[in-house]
Amino acid sequence: MGTKKIAYVNFKMLVWAREETPFKTPDMVEMEFPNILAGDIRKWESGKELPSITEAKKLAQIYKVPFASFFLSDLPSKKPRAYTDRRTVVGTIYGDTSYSLWREIQRMLSDRDSMIEYSEGLDWNSFVIPAIDEYKNDVVAISKAIRRYLGLETPLKSKTAFGQNPFSYYRTILERKNIIVSQISGVSLSEMKGISIYYDRFPIIAVNNQDYDRAKVFSLFHELAHIFRRSSSLCMIDFDERNDNEEKLCDRIAAESLMPEMEFLQIANTCLGNGGDWDLTSLEKVGGRFGVSPVAVLRRLYELKQMSFTEYTSVYSVLSEEFDKNRDQIDLSRKKNDFRVKYHYVYLNQHGYLFPQTIYRAYASGNISMGEMCKVLNIKTKHIGGIEQAVMFK
Repeated sequence: MGTKKIAYVNFKMLVWAREETPFKTPDMVEMEFPNILAGDIRKWESGKELPSITEAKKLAQIYKVPFASFFLSDLPSKKPRAYTDRRTVVGTIYGDTSYSLWREIQRMLSDRDSMIEYSEGLDWNSFVIPAIDEYKNDVVAISKAIRRYLGLETPLKSKTAFGQNPFSYYRTILERKNIIVSQISGVSLSEMKGISIYYDRFPIIAVNNQDYDRAKVFSLFHELAHIFRRSSSLCMIDFDERNDNEEKLCDRIAAESLMPEMEFLQIANTCLGNGGDWDLTSLEKVGGRFGVSPVAVLRRLYELKQMSFTEYTSVYSVLSEEFDKNRDQIDLSRKKNDFRVKYHYVYLNQHGYLFPQTIYRAYASGNISMGEMCKVLNIKTKHIGGIEQAVMFK
């Protein structure tokens, strides 16, 4: 049996790295990664024993820190969280963040760091989110600023304007302004729907990919409202009256940006059912002209006093039942028709187009090698062609 190769780490750095993650205790690490025993972590963190090089590298991978950081003498300053947690459950802050969500946030931040590094020296358009301080909480003024900045015109001439995927349509519009639009995978909708992290350059928006495409559109613009207001946030986006004022305001900005009042009411009046009642069919007709979900349309109608609270809650209940039924049918259909999606579609669905496009441009300019490009994108060489063709001709 070979001799254990010891990693002579600073045990205090092991504690620091773990505490930067959602793992409050070594037991929580073991629950997520059963091959790493909590008892061993405690010994390493107390300095009673030292991990092997392999074990230390595994911890670095889990904690998303450079392996070399374990050998530092001085502890780094605690990192401030880049966003405000605005998720509420029964009127209180949600609290915990799962390791899966934390890992996805670290991925997005890492993607952005790479974009900053490798876009230097490139002929790259510099877009700056306009200041809206003068508008304060004026929903209409802020929404007009958003539409003007994006060059956004809704209602669309027809629902075919965005093809089969309205989220992709709107994501492209935002990415053209150098806003990173990612999707969170492996996280339940009950934990989050969207997150925004404001930066002057390459701000980040991400939505939960488990949601319906049209629902993701509203989440996208809710987070865009946070970006314009410089109020980086982690959100549920559930129209809950117990949400804080910032969440309610961003809901209204998103609604007005996507569905401007005058144009929305004109479309709504032409789509109302013969009986004068709002049903799923009529709501979907309106949603099709704006690329949003029936729930977003329903909420907009209620906010514009086109229906009573009683009618709103009644129709919402029907939509919720339909949503649950459709989700069960979709899950069953996926199990029956389990087909393999091409890798580059999966990759771009998660990372968006802006990140790989930036790295490919650095490679095309001769700033990085093929190997370095694959390492930064975290892909194998065989996937280069598919991703390149998709992003460079977008």
